[in-house]
Amino acid sequence: MPKENCKYWDKCYQRNEAHLEKYNHPPKQTETEKLAPKRRATTEEDDKRSPNTSSKMEMENVGKYESETAELHKEAMNNIAGKNYMETLEKRIRLSVQHEYDNLCGSNEFIRHKFLVEMPEDFYEFWKFINTLKKDTTKDAALRHIETLFQLQLVGPFEFLAGKFHNAKMGEPGDYLRHWRFYYDPPEFQTVFVRQGTGIHYGYWRDVPQDKERLMLARNDATRNCEFEFVAGNLFDAFLHYMQHDYVATPFTTGQVAATKKAVKQYISDNSLELSQLESLKTERNKHVVTKTLHRAGIVVPYERKTQQGYRPLLVSDAELKKIFALLEPKDLNDGTDNAKQMVLEKLQPLANAANIAMDECDFGTALELGLDLFSSGHKELHMLASSLLMPAYSLLSRPQFIAIAKAHMERRSKDLNLSMFEVLK
Repeated sequence: MPKENCKYWDKCYQRNEAHLEKYNHPPKQTETEKLAPKRRATTEEDDKRSPNTSSKMEMENVGKYESETAELHKEAMNNIAGKNYMETLEKRIRLSVQHEYDNLCGSNEFIRHKFLVEMPEDFYEFWKFINTLKKDTTKDAALRHIETLFQLQLVGPFEFLAGKFHNAKMGEPGDYLRHWRFYYDPPEFQTVFVRQGTGIHYGYWRDVPQDKERLMLARNDATRNCEFEFVAGNLFDAFLHYMQHDYVATPFTTGQVAATKKAVKQYISDNSLELSQLESLKTERNKHVVTKTLHRAGIVVPYERKTQQGYRPLLVSDAELKKIFALLEPKDLNDGTDNAKQMVLEKLQPLANAANIAMDECDFGTALELGLDLFSSGHKELHMLASSLLMPAYSLLSRPQFIAIAKAHMERRSKDLNLSMFEVLK
């Protein structure tokens, strides 16, 4: 006989066998089976939102973590590789620069590359001559001999010929351009002789950087003023001028001086040297000088006399210009330097404006003259204004080497008397 369902069903609390045999009750469920409906409901609800969302979210989180880890690893490796690469690149650049430097030291190309000019024939002949004065196997023996006897330092390109640059520490480009460049030396001047411990120095004067045929030797004493004097047409005559005018002989050196002067003439004769003479060079140059400047050497620029194109005079005379510069000289410790500078700039600005207008109309010499006069004044407060005139003037005159020289000089213009770059690089 079939059993009846218990009216209390799953609420029934009776557990006696007689009741259980007489009535049906719901089957007993395990804990797992009890939880199954809840899990199915949760799963079904999740499926309605997004199929396999839980699984997908978990995989996405894992993927995101792995991706971030990979990126961090990649970045770290790139940083390491980048650092090593830059260090390697910098090392290769240094080696390349050193290799180029060593190659330059093997030829006279070093002079053009570092000093931006080429030396004339009399320069190399003079180097041969002084090497005959002292029989010595060392390359700088001639320099030391001349310095010991006559307190005369042969500097700049002579030091290259003597090998002093070969094992020296490399400098920046500006260091070579400032090497033995005294306070008032304009870009047109290159020092080759220096009376030891003084501001007296001799050098080649070039109106055009590339010129190595029509050069004259000029002299200046940097401790006195900005004025230059042409003293010789070649290096041999410049040396003789120094011996006669700047070297002070003693009873102990009189014989050596006489012997050296004789040796100069003998060398010229023995080698049949045809050396340029000062007067002929000055006469030819004066035909092209458009104006005297404060440094008294004048300037040479292309000038068409018929149209008067190439140069026009400044709005003031040299004397008036000097009066303006004098306003920058401190009269006493209470002078207002800033006020004086402002006053001077206000007076100079119309002159600079006129020079710029002249430059626009192809009168390049006007800006060159004013720029050099500002430089020759010696006042560093005027460097910026001087640069604004000199740079475009040299550029329009196709003299870019002088731009580089002027910039380097005004960056570190010094009144020191020992202006060797080897001292700076110690």
